[in-house]
Amino acid sequence: MKNLSAYFLITRPLNVLIAGISILLAAGLVRPFVFSANVVCALFAGMLITAGANVINDVYDVAIDRINKPGRMLPSGRMDIASARRYAIFLFASGVIFSIFASLDGAVIACATSVLLIAYSLWLKRQPLTGNLAVSLATALSFIFGALAAAEGAKALQQTELPFGDWRPGIFPAVFSFLFHFGREVVKDIEDQAGDRAVGAQTLPLAWGMRAAQIVASMAFIILAGVVLLPHVLGVYHAPYLWLILLGVYPVIGFAMFQLWKNPDAARMRLTSDLLKADMLVGLLAIYAGSW
Repeated sequence: MKNLSAYFLITRPLNVLIAGISILLAAGLVRPFVFSANVVCALFAGMLITAGANVINDVYDVAIDRINKPGRMLPSGRMDIASARRYAIFLFASGVIFSIFASLDGAVIACATSVLLIAYSLWLKRQPLTGNLAVSLATALSFIFGALAAAEGAKALQQTELPFGDWRPGIFPAVFSFLFHFGREVVKDIEDQAGDRAVGAQTLPLAWGMRAAQIVASMAFIILAGVVLLPHVLGVYHAPYLWLILLGVYPVIGFAMFQLWKNPDAARMRLTSDLLKADMLVGLLAIYAGSW
């Protein structure tokens, strides 16, 4: 039972859940929404690929995690590296197989995202900006992936005249996700400096300095704060969206920027990163509530 719990926890279940909700949300933005087999396959594909990405990330981050997060499955000894590597391969392969049954366009996205996330763990994560951009792009593509699957499923059931692979409803949430995750990834880089420095990683705060990292993260959050208003201004999302953004997203972005500049030590950045992760759910709720 202990070993089974390690297989569950190493996937970072909250991250996997958020990925699944993101795909379902994007699918639900396609009108008329049909809960088709394509959407179910997209859901499983996205969650499995996210789980695989988290596991392979732990495999290649074990030296860093011994310093920054010794309680994780690999540094704590609850799972060995060889088992984790095999598990990651299984998760990625399963996710790609499911994606084929979601939509052909979606399968291309799933394969490209898998390659990108593996490259992130192998190399990109230890470079300034490239790792942050890779993760942000991968999370953003999940919304396009979900919209593609829903459009394909609806068309197959002859309930819509949408062209094959209409991913347009996923554009706004994809842009928001990219900016939100990019800012959060820089916050995580600031948090993880001790371990990254020990293994010679050249993340943004180590390669360019703390001030540069603070400026880049702040710019991402400021741009995000501006663009999230566009769907309401354009009439795409309605009043509930605006209220949830104003009351549930803006305060968290403001708090994150305050912490970035007040005293960005590891403990504060960990708190900020966790709060931002939780706030993703508020942002998803805002999009869903405002789309009706």
